[in-house]
Amino acid sequence: MPSADEILQKMRALQERREVAAGPLVEILAKRSRLLEQLAELDESYGKAYVDAEAAGWTATELAKLGADEPVKRPRKRSRSASKRTSGQTIATATAGNSPVGSIPSQDGSSPVHAAPTATSG
Repeated sequence: MPSADEILQKMRALQERREVAAGPLVEILAKRSRLLEQLAELDESYGKAYVDAEAAGWTATELAKLGADEPVKRPRKRSRSASKRTSGQTIATATAGNSPVGSIPSQDGSSPVHAAPTATSG
């Protein structure tokens, strides 16, 4: 029967071999982590550049032919022209005719939903 010292020696030898075998994996994991962080930083600027290219007139199909895949994360930007257009439509709808009934465009492209008349004091 082995002594406690012999058992501990075998255990240490096994553990040492395991640590040596894990060394390269740990180094690669650290390098991989750094590269993933760099990729995340690039993804943000890539998304902005892709959106800028589209705004300049490039289509997704044309960009794909150049090798530019659609970004995973698109930057969230509200365009100024969209907010002006929405404001203009709201004002135009409110001033069109004297009727308090306006139409609300649907998001799915079907016919507009008409708002119910509201009681006005006067």
